[in-house]
Amino acid sequence: MSSRERLASERVVVVGSGPPGAAAAHLLSRMGVDVLLLEAGSQRAALGLTVRVRGFTVAKVRRPLGQRPDYEATGDPAAELFEDVAPGGLTNHWSCAVPRFSPEDFADGERAGDAYTWPIGYDDVAPWYAHVEPLLRVAGGSAEYEQLPAGRVRHRVTLRRDWEPIATQAQHAGRAVAPMPYAYGAETTVTLSGTVFNSFVRLLGPELRAGRIDTRFDARVLRLEWSREKRRVEAVVFRNARTGAEESVACRAVVLAAGAIGSAEILLASSSTEFPQGLGNTEDVLGRYLHDHPLGKLVLDLDDPVSIHPPAYMTRPTLDRAPPLYTAACVQWSGASLFARSLLRRSPGRLPWVGFNVFGTMAPTRDNWVALDPSKTRRDGSPALKLHVRHPPEAGPALHRARDDMAEVLARAGLRPQVRLWHVEPVGESKHYGGTCRMHASAKYGMLDRWSRLHAAPNVAVGDSAAFTTGPEKNPVLTAMALAARAANRIAEDMKAGTI
Repeated sequence: MSSRERLASERVVVVGSGPPGAAAAHLLSRMGVDVLLLEAGSQRAALGLTVRVRGFTVAKVRRPLGQRPDYEATGDPAAELFEDVAPGGLTNHWSCAVPRFSPEDFADGERAGDAYTWPIGYDDVAPWYAHVEPLLRVAGGSAEYEQLPAGRVRHRVTLRRDWEPIATQAQHAGRAVAPMPYAYGAETTVTLSGTVFNSFVRLLGPELRAGRIDTRFDARVLRLEWSREKRRVEAVVFRNARTGAEESVACRAVVLAAGAIGSAEILLASSSTEFPQGLGNTEDVLGRYLHDHPLGKLVLDLDDPVSIHPPAYMTRPTLDRAPPLYTAACVQWSGASLFARSLLRRSPGRLPWVGFNVFGTMAPTRDNWVALDPSKTRRDGSPALKLHVRHPPEAGPALHRARDDMAEVLARAGLRPQVRLWHVEPVGESKHYGGTCRMHASAKYGMLDRWSRLHAAPNVAVGDSAAFTTGPEKNPVLTAMALAARAANRIAEDMKAGTI
């Protein structure tokens, strides 16, 4: 082996520049690890413009968001699969909500049985929340709630006083009302990307300019190459979009962060004589236990106006008030356009109606999955996808309970709400798929160990929401970043110890 080949084989390859991949690559580079980032999008694809003033987006130019053209929805035929092949991925379109999962969120699955039990708890992830939150310049509250731990925030914010009676009444429903924590949520900034936080622009750009990370753009990863003799993955194969050729890079370890669908797709395509159903897929769980955030849109007219900034978050109820794995929470709509409407009404920052995204949960089961479809191919000849997912019947009532609780809380606060709009979105509209390469103590129920590494190939970690054992109702980005950083740190330690 030449010196160049030896150096190449010592690096860690990170697949994907979305928030989890960016968090993993950032940490590895700061630990002195040689990192090669493979990004399927072109270098300039994420260019845009976002202007923020004290947390309000006043101007935005970004690329359109579309759905993957090469999938067949075989469960719910209306199921959606959004994708943005560009540096930063879906952070080109992200709202920037960054709540922590709570101790109850990690414990909820245990009530439903062994198949839903996380191999880790909140205390395992808390130090890594504290690690990634400063990278996000979070604006959020300081109060601790059972359903929403206080994070490490840069800017402390509180709800306006007119939300105090609403928060008091929410306690009767076993819920809390707090300001939703947001990345860059109180900053004045100009960003050359489609949102205020594009993970590639914010986290990886400085590392690239400092020469701490090497990057290959236009590199869509096809598969990982397993060495039966060495008992590890030793190379990553990708297609060069500019030449159409397949290329291979040697590695010592891999962090997959291509999203819940993309990471499963790569592992499914990484078959071998030892793993004919995909790398590490010893129990036929790869691609299964896919889950989504059921999403409802709610608008309520009120007798009196309420404040729209900072946006309020009515949490899910405590565990004793909801069945296992089925609940929902309400996230208030806010932003510059709503503030402009309040100015036109001569009540700056207040409106006589309130809108919410109502995010729910669903129990992940083997019957919801993603798989390769060799009968159909992409333009480059690789297999297309089958997406087999439905919202279970229990998901709808959970959304309805949150809607009704929100209306009752506002009524008890004297605002006499009237429902103007209630609409449940199609499967996938929330863009929060997870669980296809889930953590579990047993390979019977999960692909990954408690450090996000494949049970059967421990030099491969999955660093995105594919690793989630269950999916709480909260935005998954912060937890995916924390788990990715935690996994990357373990890989770096294993490399130093010689166990990889």
